[in-house]
Amino acid sequence: MQKKFLSIVLLLNCLFVKAQYKNDNVLFKTVDPSELCATLEKNKGYLLLDVRSPGEHNDTSTSPKYNLGHLKGARNIDVSELDKRLSELQQYKDKPVFVYCSHSQRSRRASKTLVDSGFTKVFNVNGGMTAIYYTGAKEMDCLKTLVETSNPYRLISANELCAQLAKQGPPFILDVRSDSAFRHISRNAKENAAGFFSGTVNIPLNVLPDRLNDLPKEQNIVITDLNGDDAARASVFLNKKGFKNVAVLIEGIDRVLSSDEQDLWCKNGFLYQSPVTYKMLSSAEFGRFAKTNTGYLPLDIRTKAEVANTDSNYWKNIGHLKNSINIPAAELDKNIEQLKTYKDKEIVIYSFGSGSEIFAAAERLQKAGFKKVNVLVGGIFTLRWTAANVKGQSYLTDLVEGVPEINW
Repeated sequence: MQKKFLSIVLLLNCLFVKAQYKNDNVLFKTVDPSELCATLEKNKGYLLLDVRSPGEHNDTSTSPKYNLGHLKGARNIDVSELDKRLSELQQYKDKPVFVYCSHSQRSRRASKTLVDSGFTKVFNVNGGMTAIYYTGAKEMDCLKTLVETSNPYRLISANELCAQLAKQGPPFILDVRSDSAFRHISRNAKENAAGFFSGTVNIPLNVLPDRLNDLPKEQNIVITDLNGDDAARASVFLNKKGFKNVAVLIEGIDRVLSSDEQDLWCKNGFLYQSPVTYKMLSSAEFGRFAKTNTGYLPLDIRTKAEVANTDSNYWKNIGHLKNSINIPAAELDKNIEQLKTYKDKEIVIYSFGSGSEIFAAAERLQKAGFKKVNVLVGGIFTLRWTAANVKGQSYLTDLVEGVPEINW
């Protein structure tokens, strides 16, 4: 458990350190995945620069959910080594350089490093490899041909899974979460909030070796979990056991919850089943909610230091939603009386990201009699990320205030 915690801390630092958006289309250009093929065509002699770790680039990362393949012909230089290896790229100083990572946080850091070092035609690929998969799922053959991987399984977006479920002969869906998480009786409120697709069969990863006879060897199998890690591990195992038609849902049910229902049509239909009665809003859904619901209360349950932009982890200091009030999660029970005037009004609970505390807070408010409880999935971080990376969502920045300059 301690090793897992340390890896999470290291990953957070890797993703968030100096992840600023103020340089977009100022120091370097940004390109949406839907426009990537056309932009590459207009910029002959380009370099594709993958600034992820070598493990991610080669699909050997110890966190399997980040084994997303890479763009064909890309050169791999870890962002942490870029400033020491700039001499390897000197021939591209005045040529187009397209920089990408997994979610376009590290690529922004790398893009700024390149510009600061005299590179004149730098492009950041918004959303990174995950966005390329989700955009490529929308019948964009060019994007699909750009990606190559050594994974022994396919990667499938939630959009593709929805399309397959709507057809005759749908795939066999295997969920490898623990029994308690799948049945929503876990001690972790976030695990309990994650639903599943209709017809899903749950076989936890730790008992999968004993349940191979329960799986159809000739049928397409799509493996789901909470975030993609265990599903990837299960897929590698099944491949070794002779199951060749296996796919992994990219980023698991987490990605389903953070997707816009206008893009993921089956999210709130009969194909995906949610176990909770409070509403979970993706960033895009919250944006539309905020336009049509006047007088709602944004409830910020972060620590007082985070809200005041004084947290020792400076990447946590990213402002707050306008008109929000702060009651830290640890103090919610004893201060719940402050919210009594909102018992029949809309409340949107948010934190930095999608930690279990926001889902636990939603449960507590419901038990206390609050009727209209909502959770902002991904928190204020994902809201700002969506504004910077998803076409048509830049207006979401207007919902946030108080961001210190270092994290613009």
